[in-house]
Amino acid sequence: MIRLSATLSLALVAVALQAQSGPQTPPRRLVLEALDLNHDGQLSPDEIEKAPQSLLTLDRNHDGQLTEDEYLPQQPDRAADSDLQQRLMALDRNGDGVLTPDEIPERLKPLFQRADANHDGKVTREELAALASAQSVPRGRGVGRNGAEGMARLDPILNALDVDHDGTLTPAEIASAPGALKTLDTNADGTLQASEIRVRQQTPAERAAHILDEWDTNKDGVLTKAECPDRIQAQFDAIDTNHDGKLNSEELTTFFATQPQGRGPGTPRNDAPSAPTLPPAGGQTAQPVPPQ
Repeated sequence: MIRLSATLSLALVAVALQAQSGPQTPPRRLVLEALDLNHDGQLSPDEIEKAPQSLLTLDRNHDGQLTEDEYLPQQPDRAADSDLQQRLMALDRNGDGVLTPDEIPERLKPLFQRADANHDGKVTREELAALASAQSVPRGRGVGRNGAEGMARLDPILNALDVDHDGTLTPAEIASAPGALKTLDTNADGTLQASEIRVRQQTPAERAAHILDEWDTNKDGVLTKAECPDRIQAQFDAIDTNHDGKLNSEELTTFFATQPQGRGPGTPRNDAPSAPTLPPAGGQTAQPVPPQ
């Protein structure tokens, strides 16, 4: 068994954790960050009045308006995945461009089996890429029109600022930002408390609509098992209550209604299997992958 460098060990940790579809960090709220000048989590009367100037700090192309690519967090590209694949392919001792069972440490065999989609006893770069993309939501996908609308519906600040809900903050909407923000001041104390500007949770119907928007590749309004991410595939038969081999909006909504907010299929639970132990790096004793 080869000895993995510390860098490669970290790469394997990342893949193992990614395969478990752990909880994700909430996206940054760039608009709130721009408005909240003292970073105390609330908007004071002075910060509300200065909202137009603060918003324009996000205007990267200086055209006087804010589009979704300026006020929503950028989606990560696949550079990290590509780098990770290269590090894993360092296990390819004979340099034939594929990974075989004899090249994989025993403790990573389950990961190998998941990646070997065609069950030919080999794992290619393409299969590694497919394994990465089968976890969570599709990375590298632009936020797009539906994504902007979804963010605005959930974020009270964006919902208030984007008066016509077209996904763009126009010069007029930016100029009228103080008035729009004041509509969120439910206790009329002049300050927007954290509780007044907190992003609300998606409803089960919204969660269903989101996953359909992300994964319904042929846009026929339903998900086949092949279209589903791994975390949904694992419970596909249970979600498919009419047993027609497809998941429709109603079935997904019913399923998400049984899931706690912030939890989806595949999210680790207290009784979930422990993370795999990775092989020793540099001769050190093997250690379990720490939970996150």
